[in-house]
Amino acid sequence: MHHDPEITSYLFEHARDIILVIDADDGQILDANRAAEAAYGYTRAELLARKILDLRAEPEGFADQMRLAGEAGIQFETLHRRRDGSPFAVEVSSRGDMMSGRRCLFSIIRDITERKRFEVEREELLIATQRALQLRDDFLMIASHELRAPVTNVSLQLQQLARQIDRGAPRAQLRVMSNAAFHETRRLTSLIDALLDAQQAKGQLALELGDVDLSELIRDVTERLRPRADQVGSEMVVDVPAIRGRWDRLRIDQVVTNLLLNALKYGRGRPVKVAAGEDGAVVRLEVCDQGIGVASEDVQRIWGKFERAVPAHYGGLGLGLFIARQIVEAHQGHVDVESVPGVGSTFRVILPRV
Repeated sequence: MHHDPEITSYLFEHARDIILVIDADDGQILDANRAAEAAYGYTRAELLARKILDLRAEPEGFADQMRLAGEAGIQFETLHRRRDGSPFAVEVSSRGDMMSGRRCLFSIIRDITERKRFEVEREELLIATQRALQLRDDFLMIASHELRAPVTNVSLQLQQLARQIDRGAPRAQLRVMSNAAFHETRRLTSLIDALLDAQQAKGQLALELGDVDLSELIRDVTERLRPRADQVGSEMVVDVPAIRGRWDRLRIDQVVTNLLLNALKYGRGRPVKVAAGEDGAVVRLEVCDQGIGVASEDVQRIWGKFERAVPAHYGGLGLGLFIARQIVEAHQGHVDVESVPGVGSTFRVILPRV
């Protein structure tokens, strides 16, 4: 069957893919279509003065590909280079044949830059999805453990309390048992509050701004956490002068509470210091402990949701620092940490006064 030369020429010139005719022996470009001119940025005359290797950004494997193309045909991906030196990904389908007594390679070359970009985006999305699923599974495991423990404890304590009431136990003994149950319910409430705060922090936190006395706020928080400090054997040292600013009092209370609870939990029973000072239009608040510290590779990760850089026996949902950062940033401030493993950590909050 003979093809109309005019139709063949039209298809060659107007094909959307690059078409090159190449000398199979030395790689000299013998012909090129308009798509080749547009893709490489060379005129046809300039392309015909070059060899195919001149267009390659990756010369590796070139000789074997030429040989295989001449023997049985080959399809492969590589990088070509435009006139301005910029590389672009291509898919090459090349096959040898005789033309006017000359062994030639007929190569159809497709620019796959967009396809490669989509592949990268798809891979990144897959990794992100897998990461999100892993975070979800880790969270469900942690949350189920952390929430189940206080519920189980309260149930057991109430059962014991009921038995002691039936036995006519002294009021003081009943009070001790009821206080233990109340402690567990408070623990459960704090865990639930942390989950709700983390969910709310997905969007912009709504702030109720008002005049706040930072020294008074910190005094309230430390008094509230005194039983916890006594329990772990840590002394809380407060060095906060009278400082006033316009903040959301409840939210800043959360920040201080979360940072202090963090210091008490990981402070190994050593003193925890809370200090604050003014620096022009901003206030600096620091919470320092002498505890286990944070490894350098975990310093950024600990601010993420459900992230923890400690063994599982320390407990917790991994939300305290995440919530603290969200609140501070909602106040147009920032928070960071300096830490040395085995020496301790200093969490520093910078807040605009207004």
